Amino acid sequence: MKHFKLLAVLTAFMFTGVLSAQDNIGSTPSTNQPSQYETGRESYNESDAFYSTELEAQHKAALENGNSIEAKQIEKQMESKIPAKNIYKSKFNNNDDQQVQGSQPPFNPDWYGSDVTVYSGAIKFGDPYFRQIDMKMGEDGNMYVALNRAPVSGTNGRIDVYRSSNGGATWIYSNGVSTSTAYYGTVSLLVELRGTSPDSSRVFVFYSRSAGSNNDGATMNFASWRRDGSAWYSAEIAAPPANQEYSFTTAISDGFFWSTGTYVGVLCTESNNALTVTNNFRYYRSINWGQTWTGVTISSGYDDFYPSADLRPGASSGSDSVWIAVERRLSATQYEVRVIRTPFSPTASSNTYFVTSGGANVKYEKPALSVKQNAPTDTAIITTTKNGVAYYLPTTNGGGLWSTDFNLGSGNGNNKSFTWCNSSSRGSNSLISMWVSNDGDSINIRRGVVNFMGTTQFKRNSNTASTSVAPTCMVYSPDANTNLSAFSYAGFGPTNIYANQEALITGINQNGTSIPENFSLSQNYPNPFNPVTNIKFNLPKSGYVKLVVFDVMGREVATMLNENMNAGSYTADFDASQLSSGIYFYKLITADFTDTKKMMLVK
Repeated sequence: MKHFKLLAVLTAFMFTGVLSAQDNIGSTPSTNQPSQYETGRESYNESDAFYSTELEAQHKAALENGNSIEAKQIEKQMESKIPAKNIYKSKFNNNDDQQVQGSQPPFNPDWYGSDVTVYSGAIKFGDPYFRQIDMKMGEDGNMYVALNRAPVSGTNGRIDVYRSSNGGATWIYSNGVSTSTAYYGTVSLLVELRGTSPDSSRVFVFYSRSAGSNNDGATMNFASWRRDGSAWYSAEIAAPPANQEYSFTTAISDGFFWSTGTYVGVLCTESNNALTVTNNFRYYRSINWGQTWTGVTISSGYDDFYPSADLRPGASSGSDSVWIAVERRLSATQYEVRVIRTPFSPTASSNTYFVTSGGANVKYEKPALSVKQNAPTDTAIITTTKNGVAYYLPTTNGGGLWSTDFNLGSGNGNNKSFTWCNSSSRGSNSLISMWVSNDGDSINIRRGVVNFMGTTQFKRNSNTASTSVAPTCMVYSPDANTNLSAFSYAGFGPTNIYANQEALITGINQNGTSIPENFSLSQNYPNPFNPVTNIKFNLPKSGYVKLVVFDVMGREVATMLNENMNAGSYTADFDASQLSSGIYFYKLITADFTDTKKMMLVK
């Protein structure tokens, strides 16, 4: 089993913003009954697994134990039991997709009161392909943001990934994928450890790829690399039937429970080129980090749009399944939320949870799903809009019973365009939900538990958000007992990608390009201060650097810096809004130098 490694910033502050009380009035248990349009039609499909759960368990055990020869032998046994039509070998070098060297983000010089600019430039958009960015907490404890750039002359498609090792204070470029001959559609992201070292983490970006800008005939593709950008490769997984396209990629893995034994997967919509009729979902899973894939077709028999999928862990890996939240269009005036369940080990088997029953003239739209990664899982939530009002739909018994219409905020109002959600398997207040107004004015966030999703933080964004690209959010867990809210979004246009995180306490800025001769730690200025002060320090050579703050009892109250830094002169902006007045000490630690100074907070 994997021991989850968290290399991140310990923080103790809260978002600023206008707050509002909890309001869950109007929630009801789901009847889990089909609508009049679904009554009498099959809600499940039966299909045998290609190979036994025992064989899969043996394969994972061999991978986890580092026995690559045995793992390869078992892999061949597994593959021999899969019909040829369900085996997809990645087509490497099948197109001109290539890695790119991106520029570092344009950090705001004074950002702690506003959002961090991760990327400056236009973002891809085109109705209804609204998933153009994704955000994940990697298994290395770092934060990652993937974004799909708008086409420019000479580069029709380009996806970039940025990484933050200090809770979103600063971002560095990881790698990306680009092409001059094709266009990229919707994007989904995974970051998985492939061993015990954080440097073994691999980034997976899944995307649809089309010769035309309208996504017609789009294929399913991926690119992958280590978090430092090395060991890059990309490939096509599969192509759709004639006059069809793949879209709305949604990535899945069981990586929370494994390291070298992780399996990765992706699910997408198969539809007509106009994306007005959905035919099936395609699900592909790889047991060898993307070299080959087992693919199946999952058919519901309905027009199911905008799939949002996640792993639903069982009591053992052999009982894991994939849940797929969809917008089911039963008529021109009735859209409902359904959850389709299929085994994690790919088969065409599926059954359906009939989560909502809004009836005529009710439209539940664009659901987002998050399942807590417990084994077996206990909680999952779906966020969605119902006639333009944002709600969440939870289950606390692994899907046996769902509840509907938990209002995401008092004074919610209508005209909400997008929602998103995420969860953590550890700590308290481990569910996060987000919704945004139609005009992009307000991105609102709550983090808590079912029945009390936490206090609403209205208009958390400091820039107007895009009305055509959905924002994304995640629970950031710097340690086993701490959960914090983080989000990213495209600015109006759509242009630029911004990010922010609860407890963002410091900005680190380099002062010029000259290299100092000696290590030094300056006295903070101003001092005394309230609530922000600047701390300057010099690094004559590159290396691991830690900058921490202690109270008079010697307790660490903030970590401003905890990563490798290049040689140079720097200024750290420290915001002590949530600390009490008093004396504090800040300490700079490197391999060759340590110094401590005193500062005073006066409120």
